[in-house]
Amino acid sequence: MTSSATDPRQLLEAFAAFTVASNQLQSSYESLQNQLSMLQNEFQTVLEAVPFAIWVLGENGELRFSNRPEALPGTFTDGLPPWELGSPNGLRRFRDLEDMDHFLEQETRPTEKGQIVILRDVTEQHLRAQQTNREERLQAMGMMAAELAHEIRNPLGSLALFAGMLVEDLCDVPESLELSRKIQDGVQRLNTLVTNILTFSRDLSPKPTTISLKSFWEEAKNATGVSEELDWRNKIPATASWHGDPDLLRQVAVNLLQNSLRAMEDCPKPKLTLTASKETIDSKLCWHIALGDNGCGIPKDSLSRIFDPFYSTFGGGTGLGLAVSHRIITAHNGILHVESEAGKGTTIRLRLRAGE
Repeated sequence: MTSSATDPRQLLEAFAAFTVASNQLQSSYESLQNQLSMLQNEFQTVLEAVPFAIWVLGENGELRFSNRPEALPGTFTDGLPPWELGSPNGLRRFRDLEDMDHFLEQETRPTEKGQIVILRDVTEQHLRAQQTNREERLQAMGMMAAELAHEIRNPLGSLALFAGMLVEDLCDVPESLELSRKIQDGVQRLNTLVTNILTFSRDLSPKPTTISLKSFWEEAKNATGVSEELDWRNKIPATASWHGDPDLLRQVAVNLLQNSLRAMEDCPKPKLTLTASKETIDSKLCWHIALGDNGCGIPKDSLSRIFDPFYSTFGGGTGLGLAVSHRIITAHNGILHVESEAGKGTTIRLRLRAGE
């Protein structure tokens, strides 16, 4: 007769097999946990290293994850920050704690229970695109202006000659002499304008050398004839330098300083501040100069036109200073960018490759 009782040896064997399987399962689980932890760490490292910011928001806008756990140091000047519901998509302007503007591209992607917000820094691409568009427009305008300038120059030379002869012939007739001198002055101003137009329209071929920036801007200040009443603050480090053509860049510096001085004519305590910071662009060291004044500023609707030739926010200006400066900086493969607010002042930013 067969016994229905289970053989104790079978139970022991089954228990031993279960123990082995359980240990194997526990070992596999721990291995998977270690792999998962390693992958999470690697994923976190990748997210922290990517050159854009990511925020994962829940249904009610609660923050579930971000590779930028601390708020960006600065202010979005065009609406809510990206980690808040209702913030705008597209190109956004961000001002950091040093009052420097950055251009960021925001994109929002919906999820089942919330949304993912991605923010990329496109400052370099945006400024380059702006500068390229301006340069193409300036080149077209320059070609037309050059044709006109050449047509004007020949009869203008004759006018200058005849005006000089009139001054000599009328030296004994004071009333007529004054009028003839006014004619002569007018002809000289026209000749200066024609010369500026030709300078603006011609091809530029910089002859670069290393320029020590602190002394360079001091020399430009002296050449501009800055008043002793101006609060001049040159904070450029002694080590800062540019790789550029000193003669061409001197024109830029003088033009920019003259503009700042005119903007501060009605300012009770005019102040000009120069600062410099290092930047690495495409593996090349650059120096970024910021020239800030506390003058009248530029109205928002005029800011997009300030580089156009013959457009000036100052009465009586020729409107060529910034146009010429733009062409010179572009010829150096640099960046010229203006930030301004009416009634608060203007900051002009220039970035060129560092000296060798």
